[in-house]
Amino acid sequence: MKTKTIIVATFIIGLLIISSGYGVYSLYFTGSNSPSPTTEPISIPTTQPTVPPTINASPTGSASTTVTTSPTKKPSTSNTTPTPTPAPNSVTVTDANDITMTISLPVTTIAALDSGVAEILCAMGCQSLIVARTASCTMPSSLSTVISVGANDYEPNVEKLIELDPDVIFASSMLPYNPTAYQQLRDSGIAVYIVDTTSPEPTNPSTMTRDELYALDTPIDFTCTLMQSLVPILGHQSEATKYIEWAQYYNILVKDRIYTLTRGQQVKVFLEWYNYPYQTFSTASVYQAGGINIAENETDYSGTLTPEFVVEQDPSAIIELIYSENHDINDFIAAKNDIMARVATKDTTAVKNGRVYICDFSARSGIRSVVGYLYWAKWIQPSLFSDIDPATVNQELNQKFFGTSAAGTFAYP
Repeated sequence: MKTKTIIVATFIIGLLIISSGYGVYSLYFTGSNSPSPTTEPISIPTTQPTVPPTINASPTGSASTTVTTSPTKKPSTSNTTPTPTPAPNSVTVTDANDITMTISLPVTTIAALDSGVAEILCAMGCQSLIVARTASCTMPSSLSTVISVGANDYEPNVEKLIELDPDVIFASSMLPYNPTAYQQLRDSGIAVYIVDTTSPEPTNPSTMTRDELYALDTPIDFTCTLMQSLVPILGHQSEATKYIEWAQYYNILVKDRIYTLTRGQQVKVFLEWYNYPYQTFSTASVYQAGGINIAENETDYSGTLTPEFVVEQDPSAIIELIYSENHDINDFIAAKNDIMARVATKDTTAVKNGRVYICDFSARSGIRSVVGYLYWAKWIQPSLFSDIDPATVNQELNQKFFGTSAAGTFAYP
């Protein structure tokens, strides 16, 4: 069971890391003839951002939907007031596993089997509908009172779920990797909707222009699109819009501030996954935070670099992604100390200057992708983001969307 858990955890980690993955970015930018971004680029901030303005930044992507309504009665000729169109009684959607299903409306009970899915549902104002979760769903902390039906969505308690009979089961793409459980749940007649909380590996952006890279979706964009795709099933459009506008404020803030950076102003970064020393990811998320990914020319998206290559590239910053189940600061301190103590890379600029940063992968995907994005930007380009405190933004997120505080550590230092 331990080996199986490690394999599953590694797979989940891989999927979640991909949520921050957006290919290799351009080596050189084109001139000023390319279209400019929607807002004027900012070089160095002078004030602390205030309340996010209303931004018309709702994502265009959404689930494929078809609504069905009860027949509309023909209005009486003696009554000039039109008869209201009744609310739809079902919706036909296609999930991330390319399964089309019809779901009866309104949805009144939900099972959330993935932690990222659970947070999204709660931020949409749907926590009161959740009647089942897995042990992995710990945020927000108020979910602890909901019945647990297994360790995660790869190993759910099928019998318990069928007994609870929720209107919809929301799970990540890990559930179909357990075909027996997945099919049993589908055969029970419960709608099983796969919500892929990680974005697919993006197109390599090495030949993109500056403006094409500006327009490249970030993990924040992906989360906003995903949330909007759930509205036809759950409603709660106003809550979804509230999150999308809040998240896009910070998304655009970071994009604008790094827009004018030249290659010489970008910072070389080594991104590592802690379970496998020197395993990296050729992700454009490093660029999107104002850096240069030293693995940008790797053909293997999640390959392993040699210590010699890392030393040769001499990164000025190292970011390590870890998984801390209880968001324990000691996990983060231990991870940083491990990197600082490595003999092979002790002479890199990052280690010599102490610019080694640890980030929980849960802060780089889903609802908290805003928090991780801000941490990376501040670590990589501190002078551009001196007015931003990602920890404060994390607390703002929890108060605004969950009505609680965020306990524990999500990034260090």
